[in-house]
Parts: sequence; C-alpha cells; structure tokens
Amino acid sequence: MSWLGLVGGVVLAWLAGEIFGQRGGGLAVLGGLVGVLLMRMQARLNALGEELRQLRLGQAPAATRPARAAMPEPEPEPAPAPPPRIETPPALPPRLPPEPAARAQPRLEPDEQSLAATSSLGRSLLAWFRGGNTIVRVAVLLLFIGVAFLLRYAAENALLPLAWRLAGTALAGLALTGLGLRLTPKRRGYGLSLQGAGVGISYLVLFAAFRLYGLVPAGLSFGLLAALAAITTVLALRQDALPLAALGFGGAFLAPVLTSTGQGSHVALFGYYLLLNLAIAWIARHKAWKLLNLEGFVFSFGIGGLWGLKAYQPELFWSTEPFLIAQFGLYLFIAVQYTQRVLQQNQDGEKTLALVDGGLLFGAPIVAFGLQAGMLRGQPLALAFSAASLAAIYLLLGHWLWRQAGQRLLILVEGMAALGLAFLALVMPLALDARWTSAAWALQGLGVLWIALRQGRWWAAVPGILLQLAAALSYWSSLGAQGMEGRWLFLNSAFLALALLVAAGLGSAALLRRPRPQAPAWLQPPLPEALMLGLALLQLWVGGLNELQAWDQHWLDGAALGAGWSALLALAAELRRPAWPTLRWPARIFMSLALLSSTLGLLDASNAASLWQRYSQGPGLPEAFALLTLGLWRLLRQRRAPLPEPWAQAAEHLLLAWYAMLQGGLWLYTAGAHLVARHEGWTPAAAILLPTLLGLALLARHQSQRWPMDVQGQVLRQGLLKPWMALLMLWVLAANLFSDASMAPLPTLPLLNPLDLAHGLVLIYALRLRQAGPGTGRAARVALLAGAGLAFWWLNSLLVRSLHHGLGTPMWLDGALGSAAVQTGLSLLWTLAALAAMLWATRRAAPALARPLWMAGAVLLGAVVLKLFLVDLSQLGSLARIVSFLAVGALMLVIGYVAPLPPEERTT
Repeated sequence: MSWLGLVGGVVLAWLAGEIFGQRGGGLAVLGGLVGVLLMRMQARLNALGEELRQLRLGQAPAATRPARAAMPEPEPEPAPAPPPRIETPPALPPRLPPEPAARAQPRLEPDEQSLAATSSLGRSLLAWFRGGNTIVRVAVLLLFIGVAFLLRYAAENALLPLAWRLAGTALAGLALTGLGLRLTPKRRGYGLSLQGAGVGISYLVLFAAFRLYGLVPAGLSFGLLAALAAITTVLALRQDALPLAALGFGGAFLAPVLTSTGQGSHVALFGYYLLLNLAIAWIARHKAWKLLNLEGFVFSFGIGGLWGLKAYQPELFWSTEPFLIAQFGLYLFIAVQYTQRVLQQNQDGEKTLALVDGGLLFGAPIVAFGLQAGMLRGQPLALAFSAASLAAIYLLLGHWLWRQAGQRLLILVEGMAALGLAFLALVMPLALDARWTSAAWALQGLGVLWIALRQGRWWAAVPGILLQLAAALSYWSSLGAQGMEGRWLFLNSAFLALALLVAAGLGSAALLRRPRPQAPAWLQPPLPEALMLGLALLQLWVGGLNELQAWDQHWLDGAALGAGWSALLALAAELRRPAWPTLRWPARIFMSLALLSSTLGLLDASNAASLWQRYSQGPGLPEAFALLTLGLWRLLRQRRAPLPEPWAQAAEHLLLAWYAMLQGGLWLYTAGAHLVARHEGWTPAAAILLPTLLGLALLARHQSQRWPMDVQGQVLRQGLLKPWMALLMLWVLAANLFSDASMAPLPTLPLLNPLDLAHGLVLIYALRLRQAGPGTGRAARVALLAGAGLAFWWLNSLLVRSLHHGLGTPMWLDGALGSAAVQTGLSLLWTLAALAAMLWATRRAAPALARPLWMAGAVLLGAVVLKLFLVDLSQLGSLARIVSFLAVGALMLVIGYVAPLPPEERTT
C-alpha cells in the first residue's frame, strides 16, 4: 500500500502547485518539516528496537554495560572463588530463548508480509502508516514534490529547453528505479520506495510529453506506457510487492485514457482491458491481493461505463456484449480464487480475515447487470433472460463449490446463493406484471428468511426481510397505474397478488415470533415480528379499503365501508389472539379505526336530514349495532382473560363508551328533528336522553360493583361520567338560550315539557354522580356554585318561555329584555328566589352553610333593588313599574320577618 500513498501525495501536491502557485511551495516546506520530525522519531524507534533485541538475547544494551566489561580481565588469584563478573543487570528480565533461525532471515515490511493486510483494504492502509519504512516514504514523497516544483520553476523561467527538462526528469526516474533495485535485497522497504518513486516519475514524464507538450505521438505514448506497466508488474511479481503491482496496473489501465484522441476503437480498448484482466486473473491464482483485484474491477467497469454513457449505440451491441460477458466471468473467477487463496495461505488460523471479497462478489454482478440493462433498454424479455442466466450461473456455481469444498467455502456459497435468488427474483418483474412480480418477491423473501432462521445464518435474514419490503414498495407503486375499475370484488389479480404479499408477511412474522438464543438482539422478538406483522396487516387494511371503494354500491358510503372492513379485521385478529398474543395490538388498532371511521361518517353529515337518512335508509343503525356488539364482546372476552397493558384496556373501554353515547344522542336527535314538525322542545331533550341514561346505568353498576365499573370504575368516572356532566352543563346554557320548549303538535306546559323534564334528568344525574364520588376542596365548591348558577339560569329561562307561550312575549334572542312583562317577572322571580334562599338558610341549612346562603340571598335582593332603579324605573310603563316596586317591597317585608340573619357559627 506504500505506493498508493506515494502517488496520492504526488497528485495532491501537483494540484496544490497548479492551483495555489507559489503557495504550493509552503506545502513542500511543511512536508519537509514533518519529514525531519518523523526521521528523528524513526531514529529513536530504531534505537529502542536495538535495545529490545539485545535484551531478548540476554545481553545488556551497549549504553548500559559496565565500563570494565570491555577491559581485559586481570590474572586469576589463587583463591578458589572465580572472579566476580556481572552477567546481566539485576533489573533485566529472565533470559529468553533465541528466536528461531527462520525469523532471523530478512523480513517483508509489515504492510506486505501479512495476509490480513494484503486481503483487507483497511488494514493495508493502516499498515502503510505503521510500516517500518515510513520515513523513506515521506522523504520520497517530499522529494517528488520538490522535483515537480523544480520542473515548474524551470518551465516558467525558461531555464532549460523543454526536451532537456523532460529527459532529465526521465533519467532521474530511471536512476531512482535502478538504485531501488540495487538496495532492495539489503533494505527492502527503502528499495521498494525508491522503485515506486522512479516509476511514478516515469509515468509523469510520459504523460506530460504527450498530453501537455505534444512531443510524443499517441501510438508511441500508449506503447511506452503499456511497456512501463508491464515492467512494473514483472518487478512487483518477482519481488512479491503488492504496491508495485497496483502502481503498474494502474498505469496500464490509465494508459489508453491518458493517450486517447477520441478517435480510437472501442473493440481495441476493451480487448486491451481484457488482456490486463486476464493477467490479474492469473495473479489471483497465486496471490490474495485484494487491492489489485479491486483496482482492475474499478478501472474496467468504470471506464467502460463512462464510454457507454458517451458513445454507446444499439448497433454496437454485438461488438460490446462479448467483452462485458468476458469481464464479468473473469471477475467472478477472481472472486472465487480470492477466497480459495485466503483459505490456503491462512496458516495462522486468523478468525478476523475477510474470507470473501464482498465488494467484488456483489459489486461485479450488480455493475455488470446495470450495464446490461443500459444496453438492452426497451427489451424487457431480453433483460429477463439475462437475469435468469445470472441466477443459473450463481446457483449452479454455488452448488458445485459446495460439493467440492463443503464448509470451507460456506460463506462464499451463501453469498452466491443470495445473488442467485436475487437475480431469480428479477426475472418476473422484467417479464411479467409488476403486481405478480411483487408477490413472487414476497414469497421468495419468506423462503430466504425461513432458510436463514432454520440454518442459523442470521445475516441472511436481512435480505429476506428487505426483499419483502421491496415487494411492498413495488406493489403499491404499480397499483395506481393499473387502475381499480372493472374488477370483481376481492376476486381479481390485484387483490390476489396482495393476498400473497400479506401471506408472506404473516408467515415471516410467525417465524420471527419465537426467541432464538443464538440470534443477535436485532433478530429477537418483538421488534422484527412487529415489523413484519404490521407491514402485512397494513397492506391488507389498505388493499381491502381500495377494493371496497371501487365496489359499485349506492347505499354504503366510504365511512361505513371503512368501519366494516376494520371491524372484520379486528374480529379476525381477536379470534386468533389466544394463539398469537401479539395480535392483541392489531385487534385494538383495527377496532379503534372502525369506531373512528363510523364517527367520521356521522360528523360528515351536513344537516339533521342527511344524518337521519343515513340512519333510516343507510348503514347507520346496523353499523352502530354491529360495532357496539363487537366492542362489548371483545371487552367481555378480555375480562375473562385479562391482557397486559391496563392503560390500553382502559382506553378501549372509554372509546367504546363515548361511541355509544355519541350514537345514542345523534340517533334520537335526528329522529326528533325528522319526525316532529316543530322540534324546539323535543330535539334538545332527545340529544341528551340516551347518553344520560347510559351514564346513570354505569353509576348504578358502580354502586353495585358490577362490570365494567368493577374493573374500570375510576377510569370511566374520570374519563366519561364527569366529562359528560360538563357537557350537560353546557347543554343547559345552550338549550335555555336557543329553545322555547315548544311541544308541537301538543300545547306547551311549563315544567311539563320535554326541555324542562330533561333538566330534571340532568339534576338526577348530577346528584347520582355526587353520591358515587363526592368531590372535596375547591373543585367541589366550584361545582356547587356552577350548579346553583345554572339552576338560576334555568329558572329565568323558564319564566321567559312561560311568558312567551302565555302572553306572546319574545324569547331571549328576540328581545325579551325589552318587554315590560319580562322585566317585571324577572324582578319578582329574583325576589322570590332570594326569599327561598334566605328562608332555607334560617330554617333548614346546616350551620356551616346558613350564613353564606343567607348572604347570597341578600346579594340577590340587592341586585333586585338596583334593577328596580336602573332598569324598571326608566324603561317600564307606569303600571308595570308600580307592580314591580309594590311586589318587591312586600316580599322584602316578608323576608325581613321570616328570614332574619342567622347567628354566626361558633367554634369551641
């Protein structure tokens, strides 16, 4: 990998000089400084390496040996003890055995000796930076940049003739190459670096002589570049140097491009590339050089693809197709050889080696088929035959390799099987209808997933899932173009194809629902199971709605069809739920969609007449009855076998209860509006009758602790019964403001009309709700005051309605406050209300409420007095004014006598 970095640095430096001019020299200076620093670091590393080698051999480093060790030993004394001698310093580790003789031989550089490096692009790049000849590489790179700048300077200042400059540069390149060849046996890394520098300079000179200066004709330039590439490749093979081989073949592939005049033959170009790829295939028989394989693939198909975009014509098919087939076959052979060479050379049993060149194995067929598709544009049957041929090649070759090598080539065989299935899946979309193609893809995806899970090949599960996702996208993208008309309901090709997609999705979800201890976390339930189950049921729901919308019918609207289809799916999911617990979520979702669709159908009606038509002549009542029955059945079924997620069960109870209230209120309201000519009194009462009765029934069940209040009592009280009370309060405000309580065709009677009787029902509901759970604190006081205010509003409206029917006075919105009779009646009513409140406070109220209630009556009397002087005195006639003042005065006298201020409550 050293020469890749070298050539890349040269190109970048050259471009920097061309773009930035003199600033590019700063890059060279900076590079020089970095080189000096790296050289110092390298010297230090060499010294440390030498010390480590001596320690392993059991010797003290030269710098740490005692000075006396180098002096001659003195004559031995007669004493029997041998003279003292320090063999090793005390701090040294135990003596290690010497290294085997094989390791004492000159070794390859770290980026060239390891199979893990030559078979991995990432490791090759990392090894280049960590290699032992890094300083040489950087130095050569800086030298090369300096030469380029020197040549530029000479050209700009005309210091030397052009031919002399090029010749001198070429000689310098040859000299570097020769010096590298001479030094390689002794200093391999150093010598190879010099060879690479020399070859790079030679390529640069030849290219400049032809393209920039026009000194060499195209044919001669091509021949020289090809010869230089061949020489470089021979040098690389003789020296077992992958970087040199990559450099040589790179120059060989670029030679026709660099020397192209635009007039050449594509047959000659592709024939030349075929010869180069044959050479790479021959090398692949002996070396697992992944970089070289990838280089040849990129240049061959990349340059071929660029030529195709610019120059390909249909009449050139038969002169181009053989080369495409041959190149594809060569790189299929190279991919197989790579795996075999890796297995053969992997003597150390490294588990991290890439046993398959995935980029080449999967990239070659994809790129080749893409080029084939471009050449066969407008010929789907021919392209389908190409896909079938590729599928047969990969499946048959994978089968043959399995029989030859078995488990040793298992990963390669599995990759070929996946490619064979993928190309087999492409046959039908190219030859058949897109919808049936999608169905075939889905079934193939199910088969791939089943095989992957059965054999424990977890990575193979991903293509199976992705293939089904692609099938869904293909189906729905083609559906709109096919149209939906003129088909039998559910008995047509579109829905039958969809049924296969759904069946494949459900089958995949069933396979993925079982935990597998050896599988990775992303393949464990519930995530993959939920993905496939959701995809299948979503397609089924949408597809069924499309079918029903296209159905020629008149009495069923879209809302009813959506509600019915969703309810049917909810029923099916609920029936299968005990055996497949995950289906509880689809059952809930489909039931909610059914209720929502039905509700939207109700709210979509423009007026009461159209809503009544939906109930009387459309699907309104059967739809509501069916959904309520299904919902109650599901809730009772859950009561017998409780499900997890209690919050979801609570939501289901609330949703069904609100739906029942809405249906009951709207049905009776529209019936009153349609059946009664004047419905001012009937329809407001009808709107709250059935929902309020349902609420009272639930309150009774709450008191007796019966279902559903025994399990969801708190939820229903907070989420249904109390909110309904708030809606009833709003109804009291609106009904008394807009309705005159007419009972047509019957005569209207005060208190004995539907509207006032409905107020009695509201009062009963409020009292029962308070008994079921009396509030405390501020909320209770606010509710009490709001109830008292609404009661007072109802009394005033009752008076106005009674005067309207008895004396013909206007209603509220028609000018009731401008009537003398209404004003006098209001004054008397307010006074009587104050009398009742104050009398109750002195006779019946609890001591804690007596004084506040009496004070409220007193405030109301004050309001009456203000009204007499501000309104009645100025607006009423003489008789009405007299009646108001006299009546109010008399009543206040009575109040003062019968209801004096209660004593203040005392606490001890």
